[in-house]
Amino acid sequence: MKKPLFTAALLSLALGAGCGEYPGGAYVRPQVSFVAADSTAAAAEESTPDGEATAETGTPGSLTGKVVLKGNQAALAPLIAKGADVKDKEVCAAVDVPDERLVLGESNGVANVFIYLAKAPKNGKKLEAPADPFFFDQKNCRFLPHCVVIPTGQVVKVLSDDSVAHNTHTYPSRNTGISSVVSAGDRVGQVEFTYNKAETAPFAVTCDFHGWMKAYHLPLDHPYYAVTDANGGFNIPDLPAGKHTFVVWHEAADGNYVERKLAVEIQSGGTTELQIDYPVEKLKL
Repeated sequence: MKKPLFTAALLSLALGAGCGEYPGGAYVRPQVSFVAADSTAAAAEESTPDGEATAETGTPGSLTGKVVLKGNQAALAPLIAKGADVKDKEVCAAVDVPDERLVLGESNGVANVFIYLAKAPKNGKKLEAPADPFFFDQKNCRFLPHCVVIPTGQVVKVLSDDSVAHNTHTYPSRNTGISSVVSAGDRVGQVEFTYNKAETAPFAVTCDFHGWMKAYHLPLDHPYYAVTDANGGFNIPDLPAGKHTFVVWHEAADGNYVERKLAVEIQSGGTTELQIDYPVEKLKL
């Protein structure tokens, strides 16, 4: 049998304060269905067509865990070092601008990894686009945030905290892209747009004035997603009970996918804890 590319480490942890939310306060042991890389696609097609949940009843559950780099990898040098002779250096080189292709936290946790369902599951919560806009910012010639999921239908306003002009250029597959100049010091968001269609994978956002600037947006039409935090942690609540197939995407992975189809079973009313191992050999820096 071929070894799987990634392991799903199952942690049996008692539910804390949340136990009272479940009937009788009973603890539900989390379970994870792991499928080897060679057979993942076939198994997913049989048990979870189009990434939808197979169960149609039961109390929703949660998926929580961490993405961990397995192996040794030196910290990346800044993209722009403080004081470097670059365009608009008084702003862009006022501080170190980090190389965010690979950001490691505690215990080699990997930040900025997208984990999401490719399609909305059956009996899942309907997405309601937030009434408030999402503010996409830039500071010292760096996009903030670097990676983000944006609900379809939500207005995006582009801000800048820099005293030099920028350009926001998006590269979606299904939505209409934009390429707009962002005025220096715009804290209102004169440039605004909306993603109306879900995308299958994150896409790049760049600044044509400062070529090193890059971020990633992922518009989705459901709420079942996460982007890992500074220490590689993630949490996806209120998943319908049943089998699901998750996409695990990271910009520095060879081909961008840590796992294209990660099969996980969510127990009714339970919390599934999962460690996703990311082999250092998978990196393409």
